Amino acid sequence: MNTAWEAISRVADEPAWYWVYGELGFSPSTFANAWPGFREPKPSRTWDLSPGGLDRASAEFRLGPYAVGEDEVARIALAALRDCTAPDEWVWALHWQHQSYRFWPHRPVPERTWPVPVFPKADYHLFLAQDFRFGTLGHPWERTLCAYGKDLVESFEQHGDGVLNSVLRRDGSPVVLAR
Repeated sequence: MNTAWEAISRVADEPAWYWVYGELGFSPSTFANAWPGFREPKPSRTWDLSPGGLDRASAEFRLGPYAVGEDEVARIALAALRDCTAPDEWVWALHWQHQSYRFWPHRPVPERTWPVPVFPKADYHLFLAQDFRFGTLGHPWERTLCAYGKDLVESFEQHGDGVLNSVLRRDGSPVVLAR
């Protein structure tokens, strides 16, 4: 039995989804001109998980490979979430239009696939503190992962050093990437 994950009802996850839609202006879209689809809080970092050199609006971009592995992102996220939570604290694990969970980062987490991955593969995935002070926002079509909240951003940068190399936005503003 996996004690790190507790499935919750649609009623139980409503406070989190109300916050996501209200405070972040969540507006899911597959159209590039509507991305990122939410207001990225300050402070935040948004990493580009796609391989470089692809047209962000093209079908090739949406169907092509990722530059960062799902397991690597899970490892980084778990370490960062553990840094930012107390041993008995859970976070919201939201999977748009699917089952949501409470997730306890300090409990044993199996190596197998998480019920809600941090990695934004095929759908929006969000991990949020109970009080929303920090979180991650994964965008499946833009192929990005945003971490927000001072402590979580710093922890992601520390644990992701050498893996999460391509910062697309800081505090919601585009970053000019060196070529």
